[in-house]
Amino acid sequence: MTITLLIFFAAVAIGVPVAFALGFAGTLFLAVTGEASLNVVPTILFGAMDSFALLAIPLFILAGDLMLRCGMMDRIVDFAKAVMGPMLGGLAHVNIGASMVFGGISGVSLADAAALGKTLIPSMIKEGYPRGLAAAITTSSCVMGAIIPPSVGMLIIAYIYGGSLSIGKLFLSGAVPGLLIGVTQMIVVALIARRRSLPRSTETWSAKEILYQFRRSILALGMPIIIIGGIITGFFTPTEAGGTAVAYTLLVGSIGGLHLSWRDISDSLLTSAKLSGVVFIMLATAKLFAWLLVINLIPQTLGDVLKTLVSSPQMFLVMVLVVFVVLGFVIEGIASMIMIIPVIAPMAPMFNVEPHHLALVILMSTQFALLTPPVALGLFLVCPIAGCTVSEAIREMLPFAGCILLITLMVIFVPTISQWLPHLAGY
Repeated sequence: MTITLLIFFAAVAIGVPVAFALGFAGTLFLAVTGEASLNVVPTILFGAMDSFALLAIPLFILAGDLMLRCGMMDRIVDFAKAVMGPMLGGLAHVNIGASMVFGGISGVSLADAAALGKTLIPSMIKEGYPRGLAAAITTSSCVMGAIIPPSVGMLIIAYIYGGSLSIGKLFLSGAVPGLLIGVTQMIVVALIARRRSLPRSTETWSAKEILYQFRRSILALGMPIIIIGGIITGFFTPTEAGGTAVAYTLLVGSIGGLHLSWRDISDSLLTSAKLSGVVFIMLATAKLFAWLLVINLIPQTLGDVLKTLVSSPQMFLVMVLVVFVVLGFVIEGIASMIMIIPVIAPMAPMFNVEPHHLALVILMSTQFALLTPPVALGLFLVCPIAGCTVSEAIREMLPFAGCILLITLMVIFVPTISQWLPHLAGY
């Protein structure tokens, strides 16, 4: 297996897409060793994608994209501007606040970054924000899209676990940490705004304007309540929740005073299919790779080694954090989750780590892949919009990335932060 891993990393290093590098390395291992017939390869690949639960992924992606195209996102931003715009550094606060709300709709960090980048970065630059700072705030706040429920990343983790995780409990466990990331980043913005005299909106607070913008955005703000409420009450499954989200967006976008055209629907279907295709191909080839790790007893071997080095659940979770942060420099977050979770999950009971707690730490740890070059998908998406270099954005982003790291460590060492809300809901 060591040679197989070297082949995989060598393929990634020369620019082979991660999904194909995984599939190639796994198939080559079977061909050379003969541990199993090559006939198992298509069975594993298609079996990895043949799941009703996975239908939730394209549905949530489609719902988020439709909301962006029909103007719901603009209304959320307008409401955030009415509440936070008059503050010092108002648009930076608006950026983070809108990420909180949109994170409860799309479930995808990159979708959050793209939507807010196109919507807010031009306005921030026009008001006089440094381009690197505008890109840094947008990229670092978008991680809430994967942590605040609903979350496509959580759906993927639950699927990899094989049905032993409660989606409702996992969703609720991410709500408080996701909001805390936003709050701490707003505190950082407030400190930077005072030190660097960031722009303040010329408009003043108006209760009438706040109420007006709230009424305009109430249909968009209601979607997370419908989705999460339906899941945790057992009214529908996550997949049915995704279908409900799409139907709700189509209905509101057509008759709710918004402008959703047939062309928008067609383009949204195509965009969602492309993004979902990337996720599903990665799920398939990574499943093959993970299967090879399991049949070669890699989790058990590593677990026995770690028992002599790790003495507490917190140390185990810190190790998980370090592993995923380091992998995030070279591998996209979803790929690293699919590869590593089958190895780490069987070890968790050895160290008395609750599965939902581990899943949340993994999800939060993988978000650093959006921020750390050379992968840094979030930075490479946002920096062209802001018209800055990646290095400029990284210099500005360090305190905001520190907020994400701080909250992740708090979740590790103070589990109540993530667990009290699921317990309150009866999980």
